[in-house]
Amino acid sequence: MFEFSSFAAALGVYVIGTASPGPGNLAIANTSLNYGRTPGLALAAGVISGSLCWGAMTAAGVSALLMSNTQVLVWLKILGACYLFFLAWKSIRGALAHNAVIMECSQDKQTRNLGFYLQGLGIHLTNPKATLTWFTVTTVGLSASAPIWASFVLVASCAVLGGVIFCTYALAFSAHSAERFFTRTRKSFGLICAVFYSMVAIGFLSSLF
Repeated sequence: MFEFSSFAAALGVYVIGTASPGPGNLAIANTSLNYGRTPGLALAAGVISGSLCWGAMTAAGVSALLMSNTQVLVWLKILGACYLFFLAWKSIRGALAHNAVIMECSQDKQTRNLGFYLQGLGIHLTNPKATLTWFTVTTVGLSASAPIWASFVLVASCAVLGGVIFCTYALAFSAHSAERFFTRTRKSFGLICAVFYSMVAIGFLSSLF
């Protein structure tokens, strides 16, 4: 049976989890500040795609099978930690660069934006907490008697909300009004991102012991 109150509660859980600071949001903000609106939106699109992948797998029951396999979970956490350490290194390099904006002149815009998209996709696909969030959302929003279509409606609704939230981050941090803020805080913000990435990565690894 489909219950609208539970559905709305699940959307609320998703919005709170998505809007709160995390690796994806910080990466979008940092990219938008350093490279501008289009790269920020490209990375946001990658994060949204990764979230949608986990959501679709959760709705289909595939991620439940993956997460029940201890070996898969262990390697996912290791891969996620390595990727977050890589992002931390990139954030430190960007924060300590002399120029306010680091552009890859040898790359055209399309290639560069594809790289940002893949970065966003990698952030979400290698985050084991993403699938746990989706489990929580589906548990809150769907009863045992809910029709199959309800799970996919829930995933699609969350994807729309996630798109709005992530794109808002990109647009807000790439706005001209943020330029003065960026000039003052570029280095500290980049270092904060690096520390955050490293702490999450260490959390992934420590959970293995």
